[in-house]
Amino acid sequence: MGVEERKERERAVRREQILQAAREVFLQKGFGSATMDEIAQRAELGKGTLYSYFRSKEELYVAVMSEGLQILFDRIEETLSLPLGPEEIIRRLGEVYYEYYLEHRDYFRVFFFLEHGEVSKELPRELIQGNIERGARCLRFFAEVVERGIREGIFATVDPWKAAVAFWGTTNGILFLFEEEVNREIIGTDVEQLIQYTMDLLIRGLKA
Repeated sequence: MGVEERKERERAVRREQILQAAREVFLQKGFGSATMDEIAQRAELGKGTLYSYFRSKEELYVAVMSEGLQILFDRIEETLSLPLGPEEIIRRLGEVYYEYYLEHRDYFRVFFFLEHGEVSKELPRELIQGNIERGARCLRFFAEVVERGIREGIFATVDPWKAAVAFWGTTNGILFLFEEEVNREIIGTDVEQLIQYTMDLLIRGLKA
């Protein structure tokens, strides 16, 4: 391994070390209360080293979001490439989102801060533009599945974009509800079963 290659690998490892520390601090303190000093300490790095990777707390937060979104985005693309019909793809997308929630709760909770307004007003538009575009692309993928179902006569003529937003909003809403213990007690059912039931309702609605 050459010197430059080794340096690049070390830099990648250190960057991931910083992102892991940032996820932990953001989840523990929230975006507003978290500081770069705390993140540097958690990552066991000097503050100057931290700033050589990320110029601000906002930039670091967006990097954490971007990493999490890319994992989800890759799984969605993989699902869409499967030789399945529109109905099966929609069911599988629901499963993928739930599996992502189980395996990457840290990322999901970071998104929770953003979607509930704690962070969104503090982040410059130019920093989050890439993540906005990723999210919109995910919705377009879902809308294209609905369009295909309409063309094949499987689904009724509906607005594909609104169907995609309904899928996103309903699935997110269920998972956010289950983040609170008191809500889990009120609901009294298994989240996986509820996600599957929601997919059934959505598909019935698309067929109506």
